[in-house]
Amino acid sequence: MAAGRMIARGARGGKVVVVRLGYGDLLLESLQEICRAQKIRNGVILTGFGSLTDVSVTGVLGPAFPPRRFYNRRSPRGVEILAIAGVIADYHVHAHLVLCDKKGAFGGHLEPGCRVLSLAEIALMRLDGVKLARRLDPTTGQKLLQAVRTYVRRPERPDQEGSLLAVQRRLARRR
Repeated sequence: MAAGRMIARGARGGKVVVVRLGYGDLLLESLQEICRAQKIRNGVILTGFGSLTDVSVTGVLGPAFPPRRFYNRRSPRGVEILAIAGVIADYHVHAHLVLCDKKGAFGGHLEPGCRVLSLAEIALMRLDGVKLARRLDPTTGQKLLQAVRTYVRRPERPDQEGSLLAVQRRLARRR
């Protein structure tokens, strides 16, 4: 059975951190580091733009539920970031991008390995008054957003596995 709707009440906007990443920085990995350093355990990505030299975005293929097929777009190289949005839950950064090249716009789930070309400017806002986490949903194989009362004890580095490619591998092992 599919996971139902989740509503987390009581969240208040906290401090806003604006960052500029430079040439060669890894987008997702840098956001993860910044959230830890700035103590943004729960938050939102308000806005962002820039350019990438290396691209890796994923998304679902087809309407089947639960989704079992995903695309991974790794080209072209050299694209503009038109928009980035996402949620940070227990330091886990889940973001989606809208990108474009001279042929048109495309996008998807931000994967590790996206490398900044000239810059990426991003505004992050910490959320106070709410505890969020990602928990594995057995139906979809994805780690879905949950409001929690307490955090489970976690290792020194937070769990960042949220890749749709990892979901596809997990679902393939079940067959």
